[in-house]
Order: sequence, then structure tokens, then C-alpha cells
Amino acid sequence: MTGPQKDSSATPFKPVQSHRTFEVVCEQVRERLLRGDLKPGDKLPPERELASQLGVSRNVVREALRSLEIAGVVALKKGVKGGAFVQEGAASRITQALSDLITLNAISLKDLFEARIMILEMVVDHVFKTTNAPDLSRLEATVEDTRRATESGDIPRRIECAYQFYHELAALTGNSAIIFTVDSQTELVQTFLRYRVADMSAAALMASREIFIKLLKSGEKEAAKIELRAHMTRVHTSLW
Repeated sequence: MTGPQKDSSATPFKPVQSHRTFEVVCEQVRERLLRGDLKPGDKLPPERELASQLGVSRNVVREALRSLEIAGVVALKKGVKGGAFVQEGAASRITQALSDLITLNAISLKDLFEARIMILEMVVDHVFKTTNAPDLSRLEATVEDTRRATESGDIPRRIECAYQFYHELAALTGNSAIIFTVDSQTELVQTFLRYRVADMSAAALMASREIFIKLLKSGEKEAAKIELRAHMTRVHTSLW
């Protein structure tokens, strides 16, 4: 939930000159974000005013805003109350970058899968670093949701539960960078799995989830990591 929208027109943008002017406009917006002058939910100045502040044409401003929209930095809304609004952070930005790298053969699926397993094993390690027992209630609730989805044959819900399971596991670290990383990797893997979930054993899935939760509760860190790796390896292998 964002707070009240802030009028960012008080501090004018600086005029820019470049053969790729729209990129410099994008840089200025990103600099404002880095400095904290702009925050999620804030509205950028109107197109005409922004063009005047920057000393560029409205066409350049439109091109810059389209570029920022594609990057997920702003959302363009039409209507009387429309305009360019700063977006909330989303894992989908990382997901798209990873997807492009895979398409360009810069990252192999094998490396993506192995990285995903290693990061989640690090998450499990972190859970046991504190003396306090981890609150597994949200993770357990997700497992119960998974059970209901598998019993009813609700494949879309089963996919959502899988995403939520790994999200809640990452959330046990309290580290937003880890959460975004895990979420983006899960999103990407699910694009490959979406049409093959029905071929995977629901019984094997539930057995693995229950064993994993039980091991976490009993503090058997290494055994929990082994179970997690075994399950994810089965999932990933199905994609080859």
C-alpha cells in the first residue's frame, strides 16, 4: 500500500542534450528514484511540463516513458486522472531479464536450476542460524492449500501454491533481495512447467512437502536440504 501521491513538479528536471535523448531522460528519472525524490505511487509531471523542464520534444518524452514502462519503472494510465506513475518493485523485472539471458544462451537451464537449488539451500541454512524456532505457519498453510488443490485437480491453483510455497520459504529470511530472487526464479521455471504440471505425481509432491515441513520442525537442517534438492531435481529433470 502506497502513501499519498507526491507532487514531483516542485523540483524541475534538468534540460538534456544527446543523440539518444530519450535514454538520458530515462536516466534522470532513475536518478530521482535513487535519491528518493520519487517513490512508488508518485506521479511524474504532465508530458508537456516534463518536455519543457527537460528541454526536449514531447515525442522524446513519450519514447522515454514507453521505455520506462517496458522496464516496469512506471505505469502509464489514461483518462482525466491518468499520467505516468512510479511502479512498485516486482520480481517480474528480474524474471524478464533472466528469460532474455536464457533466450540468448547466456544462461543455461541447467545453471538456472542449480542456482535455484543452491539459493534455497542457503535459505534453509539461514532459517537455522537463529536460536528462535522459525514461524512455519504460513508455509504450513500453503502446504494445506496445495493438498486441497491436488485433491480437487485444480491445476492453476496448484501452480499458484507452488509459487507461494517457495515465496514463503524465502520470506523466512526476512531479506527482500532473497525473496525477489527466489520469486523471479520460480516465475521463470513455472513458464516451462505450466503445461506439464498435470503429468507430475500429486502424491509425490505432497509426500515431499510433508517430509520437508517435518524436518524443518525437528531442526534436521541437512536432511531438509536433501529432501528439497531431491524434489526440485525431480521437477527440473521433467523439463529436459
